[in-house]
Amino acid sequence: KGRKGIGTVALSKNEWFKAKHLSEDYYLYVVWNTEMHPNVPLPKIVQDPANKLVAKEDIHYLINSSEIEEKS
Repeated sequence: KGRKGIGTVALSKNEWFKAKHLSEDYYLYVVWNTEMHPNVPLPKIVQDPANKLVAKEDIHYLINSSEIEEKS
């Protein structure tokens, strides 16, 4: 997932359920500040995000940026 800044990341229900199903075989890659550094992607990587991250269910599953930073 790419973000212009740093903030909440949204996963669709399908992405979240796939992450739950694949567990340790699923990785969430998040790249912050894509506008400021378009040629230097430094992804935050979280293995098994459905079990490691707390998501707020909305239309999407919303994951706080501080938690991605902490657990990547």
